[in-house]
Amino acid sequence: MTQTVKGTPPHPAERLPDERRAALFHVATEEFAAKGFTAASLNRIISEVGMSKSSFYHYFENKTDLFVQVLKAALGPMLEELQKFDVDSLDAVRFWPVFEAHAAALASLANETPDTNLIGRIFYRSLDNQAERALVADIMEESNRFLIAVLQRGQAIGCIRRDLPMSLMTDIWISLSMAADRWMLAHWDEFDDEERVALGLKFFDLFRRMSEVR
Repeated sequence: MTQTVKGTPPHPAERLPDERRAALFHVATEEFAAKGFTAASLNRIISEVGMSKSSFYHYFENKTDLFVQVLKAALGPMLEELQKFDVDSLDAVRFWPVFEAHAAALASLANETPDTNLIGRIFYRSLDNQAERALVADIMEESNRFLIAVLQRGQAIGCIRRDLPMSLMTDIWISLSMAADRWMLAHWDEFDDEERVALGLKFFDLFRRMSEVR
């Protein structure tokens, strides 16, 4: 089901029957992944699910609105997981174990999300396209804010090294996180669910080993 941010009215797409919305989002995901946002055909999408234009515009403003809702539906649970992570409550004993549990939860959510591989390709394809980057900027910024908050807390409680400039550590963490994501998406079908979670924890261990105070 589409995720709704607390305090905001539900999106009209939530009035669509679950099966109908799921079918529309799946077809849209395949189209956006294959063609990219700009070249994707809204006519092709709605035709494949047997939806009229008048019906589509009853629930969505335009192709951009559909694109955003597809990403929110897929990535919403993962963004909610970020919001659950109470960075400020962590002490030196709990910092790394809680962070590791969080990494495992995100890896499990990725396995449970329909079309994870396609959604990831859509996200990074738009991120790499100057004309489309604004479509995914909010999601990227939220992820980066989380990483920066974890870094700052880890340094404040003595769990993360302070011998490198914070700006450099931030760039390293963000770059490594994106590199791990892109690699996993490129090799997604080579692994089963358990192997993907195990790899996610190995990525976490890489972050820890290069960042923790020795």
